[in-house]
Amino acid sequence: MKKCDCAALNIDSLPGISKIVCLDQVDSTQAVARALALEGTAEKTLVLAETQTAGRGQPGRDWESGKGGLYMTLLLKPEAGLKFLPDLSVLSGEVVAETLTGLYGIKTRIKKPNDVYAWHPRRRKWLKISGILTESSSISSAASWLLLGVGVNLNNTVKIETGVSVKAVKGAEVSREEFLTEFLKIFWLRYSAWEYGSQARS
Repeated sequence: MKKCDCAALNIDSLPGISKIVCLDQVDSTQAVARALALEGTAEKTLVLAETQTAGRGQPGRDWESGKGGLYMTLLLKPEAGLKFLPDLSVLSGEVVAETLTGLYGIKTRIKKPNDVYAWHPRRRKWLKISGILTESSSISSAASWLLLGVGVNLNNTVKIETGVSVKAVKGAEVSREEFLTEFLKIFWLRYSAWEYGSQARS
């Protein structure tokens, strides 16, 4: 596990992030974030990696994590009952989809509970562009922490036939910082509303 230079990301401008751990190559950002959570690391810590050697997708599946993609886990401590936590996966997928459409005009759809698909106009089919992974630890009826893992194919080469990247759809590289900033801007608004709504329904 080797640290990478985060200066190019202008991390001070990332909305709502209290701390960032930026790494060159890891097994998975989820594993790093879990260790930090167990150590009592602060809420809103972002773990970001250039590549992953064992990125996780749906149960039993790996997430391809070549250089150029966005691979991150956000450490959260939501004030919401356990029964509401599954909603966060779909909510996050919706935020990814909204960000992709808003920034790049890509047509998207959600495959519940945790995948985002993009329409490839030249191949004329829906292909997977992003995956969400959540993991939580609870005490009694409340979550002590929740890990929100997000993988987005931005500029990386996607080898599997069922996947695609923003670069492949648009024909040009995009800014990871721009995507991350816009994603977080939308996410915190939705997250606050979700948290408030969960409390009201408890």
